[in-house]
Amino acid sequence: SDCSHFEDAGVMCLEVEPECNDTDIRLVDGNDYTEGRVEVCVDSVWGTVCDDLWGVDDAAVACKQLGLEYTGAVAYGSAYFGVGSGPIVLDNVGCTGNESSLFDCVYSPTHNCVHFEDAGVSCGSASCNDSDVRLVNGFTDYEGRVEVCLNGVWGTVCDDFWSTNDAVVVCNQLNISSANAIALGSAYFGPGTGVINM
Repeated sequence: SDCSHFEDAGVMCLEVEPECNDTDIRLVDGNDYTEGRVEVCVDSVWGTVCDDLWGVDDAAVACKQLGLEYTGAVAYGSAYFGVGSGPIVLDNVGCTGNESSLFDCVYSPTHNCVHFEDAGVSCGSASCNDSDVRLVNGFTDYEGRVEVCLNGVWGTVCDDFWSTNDAVVVCNQLNISSANAIALGSAYFGPGTGVINM
């Protein structure tokens, strides 16, 4: 292929929806999808988690909730992955490691924190199923760099010949409205890493 990651394709599905669904979780500002600042959705808004009492059991549950490898999860504090913005929605998180969601753990919905205390994690990489597709590094769940799974490995899609028709297929595959799908190129959502699968 004559592609580089600066040609990675992206898509915006532009569905008018809440910013996020309550109890959703994401990792932000890590080097890849397996690490980053932990953000969770409360009242349809993304917020951060304070690092008070944040430890390896909490990190493992965050990774498990994301469907990532959680054995050997690493907990980070002091805004290791950068300071977030918006509300701080969880504090004093106290997981045992057996929960499937941070919201199943003991926590305080009020806090005495600032964003310099935002919690983060590093998870092991989970394998994927061939032909799976995901959107990475978007501002909402409905946009991002397109990544597809081939041979159990996530990879990016080159923007050569990338068009609105391709964006419509991606949105449909993700069960997102494709009526206003927009095809984006030139690594609009940032360059990926690893293999270029398509």
